[in-house]
Amino acid sequence: MTTQQPQQHDANESESPEQLYEPLPPQEEFWRPPARFGSVPVEQEPLGWDRQRRFERHYPRVNLPTQIIERVHLGKTEPHQPNRLISGDNLHVMRQIPSNSIDLIYIDPPFFSGRQYNVLWGDNNELRSFNDIWEDGMPGYLIWLNARLFEMKRLLKPTGSIYVHCDWHATHYIKVEMDKIFGHENFRNEIVWCYAGPSNTNRWFPRKHDTILFYAATSKTVFNRDAVRVPYSDAFLARRRYTEGSSGIAAGYSEGRDEKTVSESFGEGKIPEDWWTGIQSGGMMSRKERIGYPTQKPEALLERIIKASSNEGDTVLDCFIGGGTTASVAQRLNRRWIAIDQSQVAIAVTQERIKQQAQTRELEEEPYPDFTVERWGVYEIDRLAQMDSDGFAKFVLAAFGATRVTSTPVPPPIFKRTFYYWRRSESSHPRLAQPDSDMGRLSCARFASHARRCADIRKRHSPHHSVSRCQPARRNHAGMGIFTERTHRRR
Repeated sequence: MTTQQPQQHDANESESPEQLYEPLPPQEEFWRPPARFGSVPVEQEPLGWDRQRRFERHYPRVNLPTQIIERVHLGKTEPHQPNRLISGDNLHVMRQIPSNSIDLIYIDPPFFSGRQYNVLWGDNNELRSFNDIWEDGMPGYLIWLNARLFEMKRLLKPTGSIYVHCDWHATHYIKVEMDKIFGHENFRNEIVWCYAGPSNTNRWFPRKHDTILFYAATSKTVFNRDAVRVPYSDAFLARRRYTEGSSGIAAGYSEGRDEKTVSESFGEGKIPEDWWTGIQSGGMMSRKERIGYPTQKPEALLERIIKASSNEGDTVLDCFIGGGTTASVAQRLNRRWIAIDQSQVAIAVTQERIKQQAQTRELEEEPYPDFTVERWGVYEIDRLAQMDSDGFAKFVLAAFGATRVTSTPVPPPIFKRTFYYWRRSESSHPRLAQPDSDMGRLSCARFASHARRCADIRKRHSPHHSVSRCQPARRNHAGMGIFTERTHRRR
């Protein structure tokens, strides 16, 4: 495996928020106030929503590009688009990703539990962020999550889906907010993932399940039911022969059909129910799979989700990548992936996991595509210095949200004018000496009467300057209007 010279990743082309975002789904009938109880207030908009600025009121837009630290080669030789592993605030990173570009989103955000899992890994940046999430209680947590869910909705293709992994602390609150953002009609499942493990409680039943909320972007969402079928249990197959009818437990069984034909009709298995068992978690996972990350999820869980709601070549996004399970499974199933996390530890763990996976693949398997390691908001000066002039120009333009008007600048017309040229170091006039700059100043001839009062200001005809714009700068203390000229020298 080799690495490639770092470069800057192009940010999404700037568009106005009105072009980027669709309005919230109209759900007046679903959220109308109940008539029988009088004027009970019913909130139709997600918590934190602002009708003018959306969630940018709480989280202003910061349009900064990502910087590619390295491109890791995993063996694929033909030209291809690499997968992406990005370090940074996922909200601002997602705002740089084009709309309608993601086929499947799975997220396992911090549960509203107050537990500091990252202390085990010593990542202080993540610790500070988690404290910010929880310090305002449940409303603050929901506003933080809603801003990100709103961006995810923009990123999904019409055939896309989103799975949000949560637990008993906030599942019911998140469900209500997702109904408002994605539309209640696009809710598909509340999947209950049941698992076993030790418990030290003796005052209630052990809490041994997580909840995964499954929403579709539209009614056209992908769902590959045959890809996730599971076998019928032996107990079911033993019971069904004693049941009559053509539906329910005896589907496919009827009079006149021999036992072999009936058994084959059940051989393809069934679509799993919305309660999932048999997928072990935590310390119950195999040693080969465990990497020690505190919130690691089993590969079998992600494999079922990715197979059900995406096809080969589709793009999977996980913006809380953690230990890298989503990226690892997506890679193995021939999906493209984008993984984001603000924790440098999570990025390092995921990077190493993907590398090791590529090294241990079977020889007959097709080589994995490359992936880039990128950073958002924190840039390495040494790597910027290694860029060529065109790449650096693109980086600066993206950082300031600017666009290049033309690749070959057209010199503006030359105006033959008289300018009065002075420098701070040359001027003895105390009111002309600007306190913050030693750059040359050009004042228009209309202020000649003022300029003549200063003996050390030189009069100069400037035919070699082409004036592109004349903007009034701030007035100096003497009240003389100084004009700062943006000029280009003719070549």
